[in-house]
Amino acid sequence: MTDDAAPFDSERARLTSLAYRMTGTPDDADDVLQEVWLRWDRADRAEIDNVPAWLTTVTTRVAIDQLTSARARRERYVGPWLPEPATESTVDPAEIVAMTDSLTLGFMHVLETLQPVERAVFLLHDVFGFPFQEVAETVGRAEPATRQIAKRARQRVRDGRPRVAPRESEVRELSDAFISAVMDGDIERLATMLTDDVVHISDGGPNYHAARRPVVGPTRVARLLVNIARREILPTDGIHEVSVNGQRGLYVVRDGEPLVLTVLSWRGNQVAEAIAIVNPDKLRHFHNEWRP
Repeated sequence: MTDDAAPFDSERARLTSLAYRMTGTPDDADDVLQEVWLRWDRADRAEIDNVPAWLTTVTTRVAIDQLTSARARRERYVGPWLPEPATESTVDPAEIVAMTDSLTLGFMHVLETLQPVERAVFLLHDVFGFPFQEVAETVGRAEPATRQIAKRARQRVRDGRPRVAPRESEVRELSDAFISAVMDGDIERLATMLTDDVVHISDGGPNYHAARRPVVGPTRVARLLVNIARREILPTDGIHEVSVNGQRGLYVVRDGEPLVLTVLSWRGNQVAEAIAIVNPDKLRHFHNEWRP
C-alpha cells in the first residue's frame, strides 16, 4: 500500500510536531514518524474510519514507548539532560509563531518532569486541543482517570515555568542589556537582571565541561555567566544571535563547530532561567541546518 502516501503526508507536519514535543529530540521524532509510516503502510485502510485520529493515536503510543526507553538512558546521563533545539524541518515556522509557549526549551525541559503518559495527555489536551474522550482513547485510560492525569501534569508544568514574560518587542532590548552586562563582567548589574530564584542549567554530557548541577540564585548565576564569558569564549569565536524554538538565543561557534547555545526565559523584565547546551551531539541537528 505504499502508493497511498497522501493521507500520511498531509498529517506529517502535525505528527512530527507532536513527536518532537513528546521525545525532546528531532532524531527521536524522526524515528517515531518512520515507525508510524511503517504501521500506516501495513494497515488495512478499510478499517480506518478517521485517518488523522488513527495517526495521532499511533504516533502517541509509539512516542510513549520511545520516551519510556529513553528515560532509562537519560537517568544515566552525566549532568542535566536538556532537550535538543528544533529546526524548521522538525517544526513548521508558522507553528513556532502560533505555539511558541509550548516550544521553548524551558517548557520542553519542564515536560521532562512528566511521566510518558502524563506528557502525552498534557500535550494532546492542553497544547493540541483534543477533547478528553479522544485523549483517553489514545492513551488507553478511562476518561475520569485521564482528567486526573491532566490535572496533575498541568500543575507540575505551571510550577516549573517562568510566568509573566515580557512582550516580544521588549525582549531584544532586555537581551542586549543582559549580554552587555555579561561581556562587561559586571556581576552586580547582572544580578539585578535575574529573579531571586533564577536557575542556570547546562548540558555538557559526559565529555564536555559544564556544571553537573543546576546553579540557583542571582549572585551565583551572575558570577557563573561572567566566568564562562571570560574563560571559555575566545575573541576568535563567532557569536551569533539566533531564533531557536521561538526564543532568541546566543549561539557560539568555534572553528566552524558548535560550542554553546544559550537561551533565556523571562519573568517580567528579569531572567528566570538560563539554559545552555554545550554537548555538541545535542547541537548537531541544529548546526547542520543553521545558517550564519
